[in-house]
Amino acid sequence: MKDKITKVFGEDKLEHRLGIVYPQIHVIDLTERTKSAKSMEIYDAKPEGIDTLLIKNPNLNINATFFKPQCFLDKRSKEPDNCEGVFYLSNSNEQTWILFIEIKDCKAKNISEYFDDTKNQVISVVRIFRDKNIISQQKRVYANISFPRRNKTDFFRQLITDGEPKEFRDKYKIIIRGTNKLKIKNEQTIY
Repeated sequence: MKDKITKVFGEDKLEHRLGIVYPQIHVIDLTERTKSAKSMEIYDAKPEGIDTLLIKNPNLNINATFFKPQCFLDKRSKEPDNCEGVFYLSNSNEQTWILFIEIKDCKAKNISEYFDDTKNQVISVVRIFRDKNIISQQKRVYANISFPRRNKTDFFRQLITDGEPKEFRDKYKIIIRGTNKLKIKNEQTIY
């Protein structure tokens, strides 16, 4: 997967994290907090004072690719809205899961302002991956939208409205989630 992504977008537009085997993968978007000095970070333990997207890993070897600014420029030098990145098994194939992530590190009171944008960002990048033959047109993928600062209550029911999970599966072949805690069950399934 890493080689396919790099071939399409170029090494300079991507940031790869390889061989992630942590039982708890903590993902943080530090762009806002550091005024773009840092962007996506992965930790094996929750950093003090910062909420994260937690991915529980049952001992699988995972890679992540994060998209740098201007990764998806089109022929008119316009960049579509995009999610932060994608996680996949280091030995990924057509049967293994792939997980697109969007993290909005905004104040909890502002999350509803981003509901539509975050879903469109995921749809956009999955479409690009399909159009560029990084993944097949029929492959079902996972996508998760995380609002780490909203750690005390579940925002899934407000983010994903009735009928949307089915629409995402049928129309986009995306199993959509909205949570700050995911659990990888095995090479094919994420909760």
